[in-house]
Amino acid sequence: MFVPRPRMCAVCFTPLDAHTPLWAPIVPPIYEHPARAEGEWDHEPEPVDVDERVIHLCDLCLQPGGTSTFRTTKALVAIEEDGQIRDYGDDWAACETCATHVRRRSPHLLIDRAVSLARHPNGRPLNRPERRDLRRHIKPVHMAFLEAEPFEVPSGKQDQR
Repeated sequence: MFVPRPRMCAVCFTPLDAHTPLWAPIVPPIYEHPARAEGEWDHEPEPVDVDERVIHLCDLCLQPGGTSTFRTTKALVAIEEDGQIRDYGDDWAACETCATHVRRRSPHLLIDRAVSLARHPNGRPLNRPERRDLRRHIKPVHMAFLEAEPFEVPSGKQDQR
């Protein structure tokens, strides 16, 4: 399988997610902005190599400030409904609050944080049914992340395997 290299958007400097079609796992991936509760992005992704301009987001709550990096010892891959292979990658950025929850292996605190910080596309807080739907969507990913045995990577060692 083709292993995608990390890319960011040249417009907004956000790290991009890589998707590979199930029917063609050797083709280069399709890069997309990460999903967010606020809705669609206002521009198409323009993938470029990651450089010092990148604005790290927490992969767990999607807030700016991914200050810690956790590497999983097991691969996190999902097959989407449209047949795309979603490779969640080995390295996950975490803000300081989420990093604390990861270190303590507190999945429900991670999920609670992500749900409580999410906003509707018009900027308002999510109502109860929307929070329930979001929780149902992100819980499998957060649980799989913790089951993949993440360990913290010392600062400056992210590129070393």
